[in-house]
Amino acid sequence: MKRLLKHGLLLLILAMGLCIHVNAQSTQMVVTMNNGTVQTYSMDNDARIYFEDNTFLVIESTLAKDIVRISMEDIRKITCEETVGQVENHLSEVSIMPNPTHNVMVLRNLDGPQTVSIYAIDGRLIRSFEAIGDQPIDVSDMAIGLYLVKTPSCTLKMIKL
Repeated sequence: MKRLLKHGLLLLILAMGLCIHVNAQSTQMVVTMNNGTVQTYSMDNDARIYFEDNTFLVIESTLAKDIVRISMEDIRKITCEETVGQVENHLSEVSIMPNPTHNVMVLRNLDGPQTVSIYAIDGRLIRSFEAIGDQPIDVSDMAIGLYLVKTPSCTLKMIKL
């Protein structure tokens, strides 16, 4: 199980590694917690994001001289936003309903048709498909477990019961 968790975290690191761009005017990492709260972190050019003991997401900002540790169990979603000038307020974040799910899931707030990929926690691609927001997606053939659902704008955790 520990090996599966490690591979899943490596997949998440790869997904997050695309978030930091040193030439960006401003990059913000937005962490949505399982309880619905949202935490936003400004990322400067010397910021680091890494995992500590495979249980904590660590965000180090040299500009703010700050280190934040967040338990992986508390995180629902991580997104990154590049902004120039004003920060936009994204009222419609992509989410999975219901989560946990049994047979059918729905991706809420997808902006038009988008390619969605579902990965097992060990990093294996389970399936990739085009999805439209609020369209039911049959997951009844998938095994019970934790999955990562990757859209062009974010990576979400999904629990299949």
